[in-house]
Amino acid sequence: METNTQENKKKLEELEEAAKPLIKYLCENYHPHVTAIVTPTSVEVMEGIQAVPNITEFVVD
Repeated sequence: METNTQENKKKLEELEEAAKPLIKYLCENYHPHVTAIVTPTSVEVMEGIQAVPNITEFVVD
């Protein structure tokens, strides 16, 4: 179990290092209200204009 935890921690650290250049780019070239979605074949920068989060009254448990 500990090996799995160590592997997960290592992957998380690697993901953080991989993300830092994109985060820096977004901060230098866009405003704080953009989101980047990254897939294996593309990256999309999106701007949130308006959102209503957490509407859960129709979610079935």
